[in-house]
Amino acid sequence: MSLYNEHPEYIFRIGVRPEFNYDLADVDISSTELLVGRDTKNIERLQFFSNLNKLWIESVNQNQFNMILSLVNPKMLYIYDMRVEDLSLLSSLTNVEVLALEWNTKATKLWDLSTNTSLRALSIKDLSKLNDISTLQNNKILELLDLSGGDWNPLRLYSLEPLSNLPHLKYLGLSNIKVQDESLEPISNLKGLQKLEISNQFPTIEYARLSVSLPHTKCEMFKPYVLFFNSINGKDVMVVGKRKPMLNSKSDQLKLQKYEEQFKALQNTFKPYK
Repeated sequence: MSLYNEHPEYIFRIGVRPEFNYDLADVDISSTELLVGRDTKNIERLQFFSNLNKLWIESVNQNQFNMILSLVNPKMLYIYDMRVEDLSLLSSLTNVEVLALEWNTKATKLWDLSTNTSLRALSIKDLSKLNDISTLQNNKILELLDLSGGDWNPLRLYSLEPLSNLPHLKYLGLSNIKVQDESLEPISNLKGLQKLEISNQFPTIEYARLSVSLPHTKCEMFKPYVLFFNSINGKDVMVVGKRKPMLNSKSDQLKLQKYEEQFKALQNTFKPYK
């Protein structure tokens, strides 16, 4: 099954991982999966785990990050809780196919992804100081990309322009994200995009334009409003667009009709004349 047919949480096996290894001297070197971190003893023994395919790393600083990455080249890597400013050693991972980074308080930019020649799926979540994703465009084979802020802090980026140079992208997730230019136009170049999951943090016109540019992409935000199964304080409809209100599907029908007409009018402005 192709990567992009699965949700990122399945691909990155969030919540499904081995038990933490406190001492690699006690671990069989034929192991294919490991969970290590700053409290793991004999971490230098990683170099002998020739069958290691999946590696989880937790709670590391720059020195620990550098040491571990100098010893491994897994197919799947998930790193949680970093105090790592320089991510450049990730460029050495030529075998990595699935890579996830979550909760880093120091990095402001990514690494050169051109040498990650096997990378198909990338998740970047809660890198609170990250604002430059320009080097994403150096990897032309990505099929799945998930960019998101944390539970409390949004991911603040200069622009989504680098995404326009990812021709094989099939899935794109953008959650709790704020972009300085507020433009979704770079995504319009991704004609092979099959699914877009995006939060409601951009102007309505951006969603309307993108819905016309990507008619074959599945995205619940490509319509005037989204109906919820469960109401929140009596509101069960989210109108699409930044600063748009929550409404009630029964008592606010006239308002919803107005928003529907406005959305269709915006879409028409981007449709080519026949």
